[in-house]
Amino acid sequence: YLKANPRMKVAIHGHTDNVGSPVDNMKLSLDRAKAVEDILVKEGISTSRLSHIGFGETKPTKSNSSAEGRAANRRTDYVIVSN
Repeated sequence: YLKANPRMKVAIHGHTDNVGSPVDNMKLSLDRAKAVEDILVKEGISTSRLSHIGFGETKPTKSNSSAEGRAANRRTDYVIVSN
Protein backbone atom coordinates (compact mmCIF):
# COMPACT_ATOMS: atom_id res chain seq x y z
CA TYR A 1 0.00 0.00 0.00
CA LEU A 2 2.84 2.36 0.82
CA LYS A 3 4.57 1.58 -2.47
CA ALA A 4 1.35 2.33 -4.36
CA ASN A 5 0.99 5.64 -2.48
CA PRO A 6 4.48 7.18 -2.59
CA ARG A 7 3.52 10.44 -0.86
CA MET A 8 1.83 8.82 2.11
CA LYS A 9 3.54 9.16 5.48
CA VAL A 10 2.73 6.88 8.38
CA ALA A 11 3.47 6.67 12.07
CA ILE A 12 3.97 3.22 13.51
CA HIS A 13 2.61 2.86 17.04
CA GLY A 14 3.86 0.00 19.21
CA HIS A 15 1.81 -1.37 22.12
CA THR A 16 2.06 -4.06 24.78
CA ASP A 17 -0.11 -5.78 27.35
CA ASN A 18 0.32 -5.01 31.05
CA VAL A 19 2.53 -7.99 31.90
CA GLY A 20 5.91 -6.77 33.14
CA SER A 21 6.99 -3.39 34.36
CA PRO A 22 5.71 -0.21 32.71
CA VAL A 23 9.30 0.83 31.93
CA ASP A 24 10.07 -2.50 30.27
CA ASN A 25 6.80 -2.38 28.34
CA MET A 26 7.55 1.10 27.05
CA LYS A 27 10.91 -0.08 25.70
CA LEU A 28 9.34 -3.23 24.26
CA SER A 29 6.66 -1.22 22.46
CA LEU A 30 9.25 1.18 21.04
CA ASP A 31 11.40 -1.75 19.89
CA ARG A 32 8.32 -3.39 18.33
CA ALA A 33 7.46 -0.24 16.35
CA LYS A 34 11.09 0.23 15.29
CA ALA A 35 11.26 -3.37 14.05
CA VAL A 36 8.25 -2.76 11.81
CA GLU A 37 9.82 0.44 10.53
CA ASP A 38 13.05 -1.43 9.78
CA ILE A 39 11.15 -4.03 7.74
CA LEU A 40 9.39 -1.33 5.73
CA VAL A 41 12.72 0.40 5.02
CA LYS A 42 14.18 -2.93 3.94
CA GLU A 43 11.24 -3.24 1.54
CA GLY A 44 12.13 0.12 -0.03
CA ILE A 45 10.02 2.64 1.90
CA SER A 46 11.97 5.84 2.61
CA THR A 47 12.66 6.67 6.25
CA SER A 48 11.43 10.20 5.52
CA ARG A 49 7.93 8.74 5.19
CA LEU A 50 8.00 6.82 8.46
CA SER A 51 8.08 7.51 12.17
CA HIS A 52 7.68 5.22 15.15
CA ILE A 53 6.70 5.56 18.78
CA GLY A 54 5.99 3.22 21.66
CA PHE A 55 3.04 3.55 24.01
CA GLY A 56 3.73 0.56 26.25
CA GLU A 57 0.62 -0.59 28.06
CA THR A 58 -1.06 2.84 28.08
CA LYS A 59 -3.52 2.34 25.18
CA PRO A 60 -5.09 -1.11 25.41
CA THR A 61 -7.85 -2.05 22.97
CA LYS A 62 -9.05 -4.97 25.09
CA SER A 63 -9.05 -5.84 28.78
CA ASN A 64 -5.76 -7.24 30.05
CA SER A 65 -7.67 -9.57 32.39
CA SER A 66 -7.72 -12.42 29.85
CA ALA A 67 -5.12 -14.11 27.66
CA GLU A 68 -7.10 -13.10 24.57
CA GLY A 69 -7.21 -9.46 25.65
CA ARG A 70 -3.50 -9.39 26.42
CA ALA A 71 -2.75 -10.93 23.01
CA ALA A 72 -4.84 -8.25 21.28
CA ASN A 73 -2.94 -5.52 23.13
CA ARG A 74 0.43 -6.74 21.87
CA ARG A 75 0.28 -4.99 18.53
CA THR A 76 1.50 -2.32 16.17
CA ASP A 77 -0.85 0.18 14.55
CA TYR A 78 -0.29 2.27 11.45
CA VAL A 79 -1.55 5.85 11.52
CA ILE A 80 -1.67 7.84 8.30
CA VAL A 81 0.05 11.16 8.94
CA SER A 82 -0.39 12.62 5.45
CA ASN A 83 -1.37 11.52 1.96
